[in-house]
Amino acid sequence: MKVVHRRTGVAAAVVAALATAVALLGNPGGASADVLKPPATVAGLKVLLTNDDSVQDNLANGSAGRGLYELRHALCAAGADVVVVGPWAQQSGAGGKITVDSKAKMTIQPVTPPDAYVADCAAAPSGGRVYGACIVAAPCTADSPTATPADTVQIALNNFIRPNFWATGPDLVLTGINFGQNTGITTFHSGTTSAAVTAHQYGAPAIAFSEALPGDTPALIACYTQNVGCPTYTAAAAFAVTLIGKLRGAGLIQPATLLNVNYPHVADGQTVGKPVVNVLGVGESLATGWSGSVGVDGGSYGFGLGTPIKETRKNADTTAIAKGKISIVPLDGDWTATASPKLTAVVKALG
Repeated sequence: MKVVHRRTGVAAAVVAALATAVALLGNPGGASADVLKPPATVAGLKVLLTNDDSVQDNLANGSAGRGLYELRHALCAAGADVVVVGPWAQQSGAGGKITVDSKAKMTIQPVTPPDAYVADCAAAPSGGRVYGACIVAAPCTADSPTATPADTVQIALNNFIRPNFWATGPDLVLTGINFGQNTGITTFHSGTTSAAVTAHQYGAPAIAFSEALPGDTPALIACYTQNVGCPTYTAAAAFAVTLIGKLRGAGLIQPATLLNVNYPHVADGQTVGKPVVNVLGVGESLATGWSGSVGVDGGSYGFGLGTPIKETRKNADTTAIAKGKISIVPLDGDWTATASPKLTAVVKALG
């Protein structure tokens, strides 16, 4: 499929319309008749769903793909037609990596959803099929190397979906719901957001969804070691369905749409703040890094939580999540920057 490039003016129009749609989430009674046409629902919407946490859902803390199944459950319950093509195994932090080995084969293998979700989409036109993707020329097994999130979007959009399900392709590509936030600088390394960017590069509207982990270290450790206080995804999935419906009603399910949505961590007794449109931050509260000391002869560092990076950008997604708000960041999928006069002069001088 041909890669589609877009004008800045189109992206600006999307941002303006998005702000209106998000405002309606907090004030549904203020919707005008024009904004709510077409109907603000997901009924009949053809959705390709992927993630970077795998399609296995085989870990008690929900970090191996449960968010994907909760989102699939909510979408199908609201009338969407959902097909999953996801990484066979965990791919968090994979960014936009794609498989480029000329000898590689990619297998798309049917996966039976976990028992709690197996019947969720049975009435949908596609049957709610779920597939895992691995990089082998044979059935995927427990030890098979996995496809990346970007791989799954690429092969689904270019090879798999049209001949098997929807001749015109999906109406929308969704990624997530991710185990943990993808805000600030983490966004650039996320397989969740990079899968959405990949879809956008192939001309499809795309939204990445993530749910934040606990913000303090003891609670975070309890999630990983005791399976308590972890993302539950249910409320985030319900919000995702509402948001997609509002976007559809506002005419925002279009190729120029690329969003990064983060749902805050909500502890017992807390309430979720309002949804807000943010910009991508330059900080990160949940930072990771390497520790230890290695000399000139080499050695090993250990991986763990790093030093938080202070946010300095106004209206950042990291700040919104820290305040318990739902953050929605429009992305353009384009790394192009405006050249400084000095750079322009240097390049001109080279000629």
